[in-house]
Amino acid sequence: MIKKIDHIGIAVRDLEAAKKVFTEAFGARLLYQKENLQDKYVFALFKMGEIIFSVLEATSPDSFVARHIERFGEGVDHVAIEVDDLDAVLKHWEKYGFKTLNYEEVPGIRKQVFLSPKNSFGVVFQVLEWLGQNKFANDEERMGRVWS
Repeated sequence: MIKKIDHIGIAVRDLEAAKKVFTEAFGARLLYQKENLQDKYVFALFKMGEIIFSVLEATSPDSFVARHIERFGEGVDHVAIEVDDLDAVLKHWEKYGFKTLNYEEVPGIRKQVFLSPKNSFGVVFQVLEWLGQNKFANDEERMGRVWS
């Protein structure tokens, strides 16, 4: 069912300051930086040891990142977990009455949904199933194909 933690998302006010701290103080390696125009944020993807994490900064006050920071302050925005079969996981969760948000399928890349934090003790889980060659790639190869 659940394979592993895929990545952790961290919301910040100042991406450049966060990049400096994570690369210099923590020794994280910056993999990519991209802007998501549709969802109005810019993010940097890092690898630190075996951990992949993304750091997100809002580019508009109406983005989900800005709303998260306004409500909770800077910090963990979501924890992404990889599953073998998203549809089977959703079916399993039906019996618990779990509410999910924003189901999306990106053909050949991934299927994903967000679990309402009301079902998981305040934590937003991004639940994803990698598709095609992304299912078998290591983290860095997959992130390179997805975000480059």
